[in-house]
Amino acid sequence: MPNNNVIRVLPEDLANKIAAGEVVDRPASVIKELVENSIDSGSDEITIILKDGGKGLMQVVDNGAGMSESDIMLAFQRHATSKLLNVDDLSKIATLGFRGEALASIASVSQVEARSVQQGEKLGHRLHIDGGVMSDAEGTGGVPGTSVSVRNLFFNTPARRKFLKTATTEYRQILTVLNRFYLAYPEIEFTFINEDEVIHELRKQPHEDRIIQVLGNRVRNNLLKIRNDGPVKITGFVGNQDVIRRSRGDQYMYYNRRFFTSKNLGYAVVAAYSEILPRGSYPIYIVFIEMPTEEVDVNVHPTKMEIKFANDSLVFSAIRGSVKRALVSEKVIPEVAPWDGFSSLRGRGTASQGAGSRQDGQMNFAQLPEELPGWPGSGAGREETAATPATTSGMPGQEAAAGSPNALVYERTNIWQVHNKYIISQIKNGLIIIDQHVAHERILYEQALESFEKRKPSSQQLLFPQILELSQQDYSILLEILPFLENIGFVVKAFGKNTVVIEGVPSGVKISDDEEILLQIVDEYKRGKRERTEIRENVAASYACHSAIRAGDPLTREAMNGLIDQLFSTREPYFCPHGRPVLIHMSLDELDKRFKRH
Repeated sequence: MPNNNVIRVLPEDLANKIAAGEVVDRPASVIKELVENSIDSGSDEITIILKDGGKGLMQVVDNGAGMSESDIMLAFQRHATSKLLNVDDLSKIATLGFRGEALASIASVSQVEARSVQQGEKLGHRLHIDGGVMSDAEGTGGVPGTSVSVRNLFFNTPARRKFLKTATTEYRQILTVLNRFYLAYPEIEFTFINEDEVIHELRKQPHEDRIIQVLGNRVRNNLLKIRNDGPVKITGFVGNQDVIRRSRGDQYMYYNRRFFTSKNLGYAVVAAYSEILPRGSYPIYIVFIEMPTEEVDVNVHPTKMEIKFANDSLVFSAIRGSVKRALVSEKVIPEVAPWDGFSSLRGRGTASQGAGSRQDGQMNFAQLPEELPGWPGSGAGREETAATPATTSGMPGQEAAAGSPNALVYERTNIWQVHNKYIISQIKNGLIIIDQHVAHERILYEQALESFEKRKPSSQQLLFPQILELSQQDYSILLEILPFLENIGFVVKAFGKNTVVIEGVPSGVKISDDEEILLQIVDEYKRGKRERTEIRENVAASYACHSAIRAGDPLTREAMNGLIDQLFSTREPYFCPHGRPVLIHMSLDELDKRFKRH
């Protein structure tokens, strides 16, 4: 009798390939699963080896318990696990892995070699799996522990392989995953080798020291301990105001040291900062939640990135309260150095050290146009008298003659600064209001793009070079954009692992903190990558945003006039690189209407 069934049971190899799509979508997913297995095996030394962003090779070696011949064979069978015996165990999961899907899924879409020697033994077993086809285990020697090598991920599913990103992008994703383990397990030694270069060599160390080593020296002395006792135990660290970032990435939430994501609980941290946290900024936090396993379901997401709490509001309150208590302690009060005008100019090999400087090395804003070439108003001379004629600044693409009907004509003496934030100028048929920050941002943006084309950067050398330590992720991004920063005028050189030396900055731009500006540019670049595909525009916008005059900076009349002159020599003076308006025009007719003169 013919089989007319429409529904069929899938072959096991096809089912495994489909399951692999849920568990393994890129090299970072493989690294996550392999490292979790190493941790669950009791390892305190784990080595990760990478080639071609993981697309060529991923290898994880540990000194854990090891596996017997039968166990190493079973480990790559679907739904084979040592973590569960019956359904009741689902409510008592205390390990990182438990479903028994990962190894089978990985092996179905790659070429795997697994070696394992049990503790106390000298001989072990080796197993080869090629696209899900397993060979017989054979004897092997070696040190106790397990090594799993994964080569040519998705070699037999080309449709999936073509969706993998560049080696650099996949490498960064793996860095993100590894950081989560580094921060959660300071008692484990981690070694990470990429393309035969040792990237990380982390020894067993106190928790705070591990955080500093992973996130960079900038967090030293800027971490606050958090703690909550009771039904929901909270421990960990949050950063104070001095290490607030302009991009996400240094936020880590763990349950029983299992990393997970939760917008709601992330907001619990942010809510504790309240007005301390500027809009568009993100705090650093490493939060550990401990509570009975029966009150938490970790089996609600294929990649185990989300978990469910029986009492979410209780956890929310515990996190918010612990962070709030840390932030109101006296330890959070930053040490603020007295503002001395332009302290950042001290020590720079620029004209500011000449006769125009005050004896104490400080400088007032009125002197700035004379001292810094290229700053708005530079070369304009001293303040003009009331007899100074009106200046005509033409719109882009238009002749700037005073007789031009569309020319923007403003009187250089009828110009004012409001709240050290906006510039108001009288024009023939009303007034214009200019946002000084976004105006300068537009100027610097176009200057940066021009520098990319000419490749003749102008730099001012720092008398005392600044050393900046970064996280591996930020260091990787900085190296990517470094050629573009050099075209702008930054002089930055690699100086050991994850560390650079800042030797120079762009001429003519007031940068109050050389180290912070690079971090801000990296943050802005990470955000902008989602919106811009052109790397030059992205870097130029990032640099301009964080190098421009700030709201709150007082400007002299020369500086305001210089700013307007430069603004209307740009190609697009009406919007900043991020799309914000630069100026508002209010006609005389509109003013008359507002005052009911019609």
